[in-house]
Amino acid sequence: MNKYTKIYITLISFTTFTFLIGWMKLTSLIVIAILLFTTFLKGYLVIEYFMGLKEVEGKYRYIPTIWLVSIISLIALGYYL
Repeated sequence: MNKYTKIYITLISFTTFTFLIGWMKLTSLIVIAILLFTTFLKGYLVIEYFMGLKEVEGKYRYIPTIWLVSIISLIALGYYL
């Protein structure tokens, strides 16, 4: 099994986990933090491997990651408030 297949299975596992948490309607602060963290990991894996930015240096690699962190942070702030 190659690296991309393992990453794809990881993304499917995270998505299934997120779906099950939503289906069970668990909404504690810790659960939301875990969901936001898995969402960040999913986005980071997509940015690094499927967008092909793993071998790129500089701003082209960091701009999507900074965007992802800012969006996840705003969602967390919105949920907290």
